Amino acid sequence: MDDERATITAEFLDNDIHVLSTDPLRGTLELVADDDEIIEVEFTRDSAEALLSALVQFLERGEGRDAPRNITSSPLQ
Repeated sequence: MDDERATITAEFLDNDIHVLSTDPLRGTLELVADDDEIIEVEFTRDSAEALLSALVQFLERGEGRDAPRNITSSPLQ
């Protein structure tokens, strides 16, 4: 069976995370595709931790001006 899924290029435009539930922890973030289609990504604590780990690995690969630097999160409001 052939895989007929298409790759969609999308961009994360801001840092809005929408918390749907705190117990269990669930949330969403939005991506905007090249054709302005909104893609909603839903995640749980486990998938958020996996994404965070992947993003840290990506950032650690930077060189020159994109070399790794300390990033602190803003306090919860």
